[in-house]
Amino acid sequence: MSRIIGARRRALLVATGLVTALLVAGCAGGGDQQDAPAAQPGQGTFPVRIDHAYGTTEIPAEPTRVVTVGLSDQDPLLALGVRPIAVNPWYGDYPSATWPWAQDELGDARPVVLNGGVRNDEAPPVEEIAALKPDLIISLYSGTTAQQWEQLSRIAPTVVPDAEFTDFRITWQEATRATGEALGREQEARDLVAATEARFAEAARANPGFAGKQVVVAERFEPGESVVRSGNDVRARFFDQLGFRSPTDIGGLKPDEYGEIAVSDELMGSLSRDLLVWNIGNDPSVRPQIEGNPVYPTLPVVQQDKVLWLEDPVVAGAFSWGTVLSLDYALEQLVPQIAQTVGD
Repeated sequence: MSRIIGARRRALLVATGLVTALLVAGCAGGGDQQDAPAAQPGQGTFPVRIDHAYGTTEIPAEPTRVVTVGLSDQDPLLALGVRPIAVNPWYGDYPSATWPWAQDELGDARPVVLNGGVRNDEAPPVEEIAALKPDLIISLYSGTTAQQWEQLSRIAPTVVPDAEFTDFRITWQEATRATGEALGREQEARDLVAATEARFAEAARANPGFAGKQVVVAERFEPGESVVRSGNDVRARFFDQLGFRSPTDIGGLKPDEYGEIAVSDELMGSLSRDLLVWNIGNDPSVRPQIEGNPVYPTLPVVQQDKVLWLEDPVVAGAFSWGTVLSLDYALEQLVPQIAQTVGD
């Protein structure tokens, strides 16, 4: 599956690159837009200056040794054909901390997994990163602070998000665009975003029954409480882009800044909408705990069999990572399951 996705992306980059080159050539013929050379597919235009939440980063030349600090930052980098020399671990025991949907893009590269493969959001391993001698550090889906950015910037040019996207709030679209900007290839990145958004639109058109239906995406991390994804969270946005509507509150509770709503089991009845999705691929053993709650069988959504269990770890992972690479796989796997569960 990953090989098919990888081939499709490479074809897209080539095609959109040719179109861009032709358009640039046409504009240059008018004699007014000749101050910057047009980037060829796979080649960036430098230097690049990027304004972000903590200041400005200048990248003087095409980077060849890229370290990703954000938890999923390797995916948009790989989608643009650049293989990192080091990545940060998130979860999932996969080689090079790279999941199956991105292994084709990774190829035979074997990036270092930072901090011995142990996630630590509080303190990036500065000395380890410095020893790798990177020429670009990308930290987008992360909680990187201004102080940490200053530390990392002493090692190499370091790119972080705009203020509205810091602290794990970046969207997959913006993460892709910002990665492309750092590589001097922002238009290629925008083309990748457009292609994935077109797949969402195509799926929504093919399934008009999704439109306007309310969906609750819930997860379970500890007994007695469920976490509902809402707002700008990528899991809620996945369904929103298919035409569904995510609730803005559950039982009167509003989402926090990350789009999470903590719902106690006493309020489990408020999870019942047109579709209930349990994203438990990281720990399928919690399903009996959920179904064992005495309130759960009484929910109309349960009685109507409108519950979708995401128990496959790779499918649930692709859905949760929510990157320009993983979403292709998530759409392919989940849309038929969603359609079957929702019905007519």
